[in-house]
Amino acid sequence: MKTSVIRLLAIASLLAPAPLFAQATGKEAMRIVARDRGADYLPRMLHLFGENGLPQPAIWRVVARDRQNLVREFYVSKGAIIAEGVIPPAKANGISGTHLPIDRLAIDSTQAFLKAEQAARAAKVGFDRLHYQLRCLELSTNAAWFLTLVDTQGLKVGEVSVGASTGTVLTQTWFRRPLAVAGGPTPPPPAPPAPSIWEKTKNGLNRGATGVRTGVGNTAGWIQRKVTPAPAPPTRYLTPPAR
Repeated sequence: MKTSVIRLLAIASLLAPAPLFAQATGKEAMRIVARDRGADYLPRMLHLFGENGLPQPAIWRVVARDRQNLVREFYVSKGAIIAEGVIPPAKANGISGTHLPIDRLAIDSTQAFLKAEQAARAAKVGFDRLHYQLRCLELSTNAAWFLTLVDTQGLKVGEVSVGASTGTVLTQTWFRRPLAVAGGPTPPPPAPPAPSIWEKTKNGLNRGATGVRTGVGNTAGWIQRKVTPAPAPPTRYLTPPAR
């Protein structure tokens, strides 16, 4: 009887649906790498990538230095490392060489998303999903989240950077005109681009050439009038009187 119960429990556990893994945040993805490959990876984290976040990406790409000082990448999804490998130095362009300040990363990707969403709402720009990057600022040990907002067609509509320690929005750039608000004024059309220096010079030369041509023509006409003798008055034919 006891054996039958154990068998039934085993069969039930096999038939039970597998638990669904929530989308991991950026900091959780780095902790998963440290859990599975060693805690000494945490202070050697360099860069974090995530694409098509809705709001979090399905796969995180964690970049860190290993014990041999090689740059290694780990792909994390559903609570586990699904792929990893060494990045050749020739293909490591664009990857920050400064270690992330793990102890000062107060802002996770969830808070970074909320900051980007608030900035987009204030700018009246809609987006569908976003791409994440976490790296140190240039010539600094301070890290920031760099978020690229895209629309349903994958076109970039904005970029927002958020301090990873403070949560402050550092920069924001928008590539789409603000959305029209019902009942509100229509945004003015963008101003035409200012003429370049070459265009200004060319227009000035054209105007100068036109002025010169006009002046030369007037001068030539004046000289011709002064030099050319006036035409003789026309001769009138008079009928002689009858004799």
